[in-house]
Amino acid sequence: MLLTELIPLVKELSHTDKLLLMHFLAAELLKESSLVPLDAQDKVASLGLYDSFEAAAVLAKALAEEKAATHG
Repeated sequence: MLLTELIPLVKELSHTDKLLLMHFLAAELLKESSLVPLDAQDKVASLGLYDSFEAAAVLAKALAEEKAATHG
């Protein structure tokens, strides 16, 4: 698949899925660069990153709502 085909699909992702995609891409780049030891990769997956991204999305939504309420 070409990048020009992938970009419109990425734009349709939810905010949370975009964050997860960014994390995945960063992890892949680190792995390809040999910057993350192989034994550490499994540990990263078990740190509850999905919960972290979900929490970040909830916080971002709350901040946006607060901003809209004070400026709206």
